[in-house]
Amino acid sequence: MSSTVQSAPKTAPQPTGTGFQFLTPATQQDFPDDPAKQAALNTQWNTNVNGFTQQAIVRDPWNLTNATGITNYINPAVTPLPPNPPLAQIQWNAFPNRISYYFPHLSVNEVFSLADTGYQLDGTTSFPDITKNPCSGLPAKPKPYGPYGPRGWQDEYCEWAVTRNSSGQITRIDFTCENPEYWNSLWMISPERVLELYRSTLNKDQIQLEDLYLYGPEGNIVTDPSTGRPAYNPLNKWNFGTASDSNGGGAMHLTATPNTLQTEIGEAAGTTSQRISGNDNANKLICCDQTGQPHRNSDPNIGQSVNKLVALNNAVTLANPPGLYIQLPNFSGYATPDGTPASTFWTVVRGQETLTVDGVTLPGNFILHATFEVPASKNYTVSDITINGEPIQWAGQIAKTFDMQIVAAAVSQPAPAVQDCCKNTPPESTYAQPLQLLYQDIFTAMANTPVPNPVNEPMALISNSTLIAPLAEQGASNLQMVLLGATVQATPGDPGSWPAVTFDGNDITATITSVDTITYATPGNSYPSPATALFINVSINADAQTGLRNVYITNAGQPQQAAYPAALNVVSAGTIKKGGY
Repeated sequence: MSSTVQSAPKTAPQPTGTGFQFLTPATQQDFPDDPAKQAALNTQWNTNVNGFTQQAIVRDPWNLTNATGITNYINPAVTPLPPNPPLAQIQWNAFPNRISYYFPHLSVNEVFSLADTGYQLDGTTSFPDITKNPCSGLPAKPKPYGPYGPRGWQDEYCEWAVTRNSSGQITRIDFTCENPEYWNSLWMISPERVLELYRSTLNKDQIQLEDLYLYGPEGNIVTDPSTGRPAYNPLNKWNFGTASDSNGGGAMHLTATPNTLQTEIGEAAGTTSQRISGNDNANKLICCDQTGQPHRNSDPNIGQSVNKLVALNNAVTLANPPGLYIQLPNFSGYATPDGTPASTFWTVVRGQETLTVDGVTLPGNFILHATFEVPASKNYTVSDITINGEPIQWAGQIAKTFDMQIVAAAVSQPAPAVQDCCKNTPPESTYAQPLQLLYQDIFTAMANTPVPNPVNEPMALISNSTLIAPLAEQGASNLQMVLLGATVQATPGDPGSWPAVTFDGNDITATITSVDTITYATPGNSYPSPATALFINVSINADAQTGLRNVYITNAGQPQQAAYPAALNVVSAGTIKKGGY
């Protein structure tokens, strides 16, 4: 297989008057022998994270009150940071806490079984239903436990897959916290390199490039117009579910719909607002702020920690490189049959135990992918190791012994005024909210690919897409795209009711050709919700401004509301070529 990427995409530098560049997670260099491809990845990654940061700062001015005017989260691509700002570790346990919280009546092993497999010990009973009102506590019609997906319930930004032998003993566990946006970015540069990394990381030479492709409803390979190459399927057979063997399964990167880098940045930015709830109770704060799911280990802890930091008269940002990172386990309770330290069997496959950036050693560990595996020469398995006297039957037992972390950087700045809690805007005052822009072929394939899950809720692959801005060339015309939106006033088949779709500037035009509805989890959300799909025909002037572009949806009879940032990435003519950049 040949590689086709020769140089960095010719995207214009994003607003980076500071000269700042977002580094890849753990400063991972996945093209150590090809500087041109690494430069291409660095450019694409910097563009993506800049876009996610812009989206986080805008938050939701369309249909959520008290969710605008974020002043104390910094985009370092726009606002320069002082040298060596103070750093704050924010950590939480990797085990999905909501399982323990919602099902205290279940035994410890039932909880571990749910965390590892999505099923209780009988192998057929999945999660009990939970309340629709986790914040209010009011009686409500129950709903199926989510997030949905083949391992969606592993929602602490850490997911795992377990390999067992014919006797059911654990021989290997893969833990990952790699965000899906990075792997989609890597695929944009070189699918061949993604294949190599899948094989080496999971130790499965049988993986084929075709296994990673996105296929359409008719079984056709879908081409991504952003690259001119086959599109990537983030839930391919080798990054699917919690069981791994020679025929499929594995944990290469995160798949639970809320487990995204864009969500992490949005969580950190949103919780800089100071609320009347105060910040003494993490779950009460997150419910007031509406920035995530209560009772997770992650979201409430991130929100409370950032909020307290800002309350001390600081602005914050995620330290470079932004990411989610596994910490070393506490092996003090582990015991092996022959006395070998259990830490011997923990291997950092991707990422680093320590990380120094610009001469500063960052706190904590920066592990992206780790395995726990006993070599065959030992004549025993992971299941023969004990933790606090209990044999390891479940990967969740190990997850209980390590934390996750992000690192925040603080800059002195007065805290914002205290606001009321966020509330849904009354229907008569809502505006159309842009959610996501995709090419039509990608949308159609993903929206028509069902995703199995233990609670058997309808789920489509589109929920595992990303908010990476699709690429479009200057001078391109008749681009078939889909703009998804919430609270859009549009009746299918009635063009007179359709909204206007416009981009910032006067150099991109969009015409709605049809309207449909869909229920999906917007990337970063835990649960699906209704959305309007606006099928649009997009044309770009030959001299259009390159770089990230914003989009508006304006309902008929309403004034134009705020733009959704970083929806489209306009690149120079000739950048996208069939088969690669």
